[in-house]
Amino acid sequence: LETELRKAGVEPLVQEMDNGFEIKIPLYNENFLSGETYAASPLISETLSHREKRMIVIDLSLFVMRLSQQLIFYTQDNKKDLLKSEEDYVAFSFLQRSSISHICNYKLSFEGITAERYGIEFPILDEYKTMSLTRSLYEHLAMFYYLFCYSDNANQQEIIWSSWKLGSKKNLLKNNIQGFDSEKKNARIEVEELKQKIRQDELVQKCISNPDGQFEYCLNSGSVFTIVKKGEAYVAEKLTYDKAWKYLYGDSNNMMYKYFSLHSHPTYKGLADFNNQQDENIEFSLYESCRFLACLCKLFMKYLKIDAHIITNTLSIREQGIFSRLSNWI
Repeated sequence: LETELRKAGVEPLVQEMDNGFEIKIPLYNENFLSGETYAASPLISETLSHREKRMIVIDLSLFVMRLSQQLIFYTQDNKKDLLKSEEDYVAFSFLQRSSISHICNYKLSFEGITAERYGIEFPILDEYKTMSLTRSLYEHLAMFYYLFCYSDNANQQEIIWSSWKLGSKKNLLKNNIQGFDSEKKNARIEVEELKQKIRQDELVQKCISNPDGQFEYCLNSGSVFTIVKKGEAYVAEKLTYDKAWKYLYGDSNNMMYKYFSLHSHPTYKGLADFNNQQDENIEFSLYESCRFLACLCKLFMKYLKIDAHIITNTLSIREQGIFSRLSNWI
């Protein structure tokens, strides 16, 4: 293994242990593997100081912001004429809004909120302040995946798209705000049209014939769903945010999404923890935000058929490793 690493340009420090060997990969060498290790180090390293981890997260955040903006500008300059469909414009909006959420996350994490009293400025600290932004960014990533990358089956993707729009229109009908009468009237018409369109789909017809397919439940719940084949039957399957984690990150722990939710809502634990917060942990949320935005950039390029070299050609070998790790492109 040491020989193979050296062929890849890595000069590892190999130390014999009781149960084998430990290989320490330098974080700042100009090679792909060092870049990957650098990008993972804020969570996995047990030897880096808090200050070092904090500086790495700042660096990763600026790196991902630069990439997302580069991708936005490239799309505006080279793909604008191709963004003719409703789906393409929505996909581009996903990328832009997620980039904005991450930038806000960065500013809150490292510029913070300050107040002034008696001529002296002091920060209002909250290590959980960015978690709602990170949670929102993950939800954008998960929904982008479902809408544009979940399946190669055109029928499945059309059901997902229509059910997503249907849920949005239903949410509008729930509000009793004055002045939205015309919008609500149009929404009622669109809801019925979308329901009819979904019912006519070939896969849905197979699901309707199955009494245990739960189609009507999904259709009326406002959930995003599609039709999948299980055994010999076709059934409706909800596509939830927490379920998306396994598609995006494999078997890795999905508790982080639930953790962000815990501190995004006014729960007892979230509020009770507020006054016991540790300033040393405030970059955790931003680090996950880096991962989510990098992964969205990868999926956006895949969906719009943008050659990855548009991005990677501007990166050093080490930076390509960083992007590979953050975007789960491994």
